[in-house]
Amino acid sequence: MSHLITDSDNLFSTRKPTWHGLGTILDEYPTRAAAQKMVHDWEPIAEPIYRSVPVVTPEGDLKVEYEVIPEKVEYRRSDNGAHLAVNNTSFAPVTNNELWDVAEALQTGVGPGDVLYETGGSLKGGGLVWIMLRLAEPIKIKGDVNDLNIPYYLLQNGHDGMTAFKGSATNVRVVCANTVRMADLDSKARGTEFSFRHTVNVNDRVEEARRALSGWRESIDAFQQLASLMISEKVSRQGELQFLEHFIPAPVGTLTSDRVKHNVEEARGQFMAVYNSDTCEGITGTSWGLFQAASEWSEHVRRAKGNQMESKFKRALLTPNQVLTTAKVFALEAAQVG
Repeated sequence: MSHLITDSDNLFSTRKPTWHGLGTILDEYPTRAAAQKMVHDWEPIAEPIYRSVPVVTPEGDLKVEYEVIPEKVEYRRSDNGAHLAVNNTSFAPVTNNELWDVAEALQTGVGPGDVLYETGGSLKGGGLVWIMLRLAEPIKIKGDVNDLNIPYYLLQNGHDGMTAFKGSATNVRVVCANTVRMADLDSKARGTEFSFRHTVNVNDRVEEARRALSGWRESIDAFQQLASLMISEKVSRQGELQFLEHFIPAPVGTLTSDRVKHNVEEARGQFMAVYNSDTCEGITGTSWGLFQAASEWSEHVRRAKGNQMESKFKRALLTPNQVLTTAKVFALEAAQVG
């Protein structure tokens, strides 16, 4: 089961069915109490671990006694007793209720009703738990007629002894193990993932969550401002040609082979096809249109070396994309060409 949802796991999804057909589909966004009871109505509880010790009695008989291992504890589910993990006694676990405290702080810390509970659940029998929040108001970039960008905020925690307590801003809607991995890759590529400190004071975690969300919202606001600016910057045909020459440059020198020249022209043609496609409808002729076309071309069209699909995937999600940083500069410069 690639989704890693077992018989003892529960999940909910608001207004959208899951690809695997599992979980409870809700018509409206739930309250914290209702959502928590559906998916996380249990806690990880610590129990001592014993080891057997051979002992010779005064009579010379060999028997086995059991003593507590002082540095280790086993975590089990409070509802069904299922094994979760073995951890050091020094580890400060995050309970399910504390996870929801942090989610509630995120919900109320940015204004009443501003963030909603989109999905939530557990995987691997409770080894991993998550809550996904959604902004109530979709982000609309002024002047962009394309689809709305609706950011999610994912909180996840592990009771398996391996998964950190972390938060991340992502566009990936989480409903299973596959989408958790995709959200992790997405947030790492965007630089929007962070891990909470494992302290025993939940107030520290709540304050961290508020600061993290504040930074996330500031980054969204900055992105919107940049997008609005680039949409307002009109680009002439001559500016588009200059962008192409800078963004997909031809090699310098008279000894350039015909094959290289052909590849350059082919790449420029592919870029212009994206730029003039439905993807950029309504924003063609602006700096934002050039930037959006550069993003799609770079991540999905540009010729990949070696393993093509793997290279495209890494370029889109796994590595910081310096190409887009350069594209932004060239797109703004193109608007200055008469």
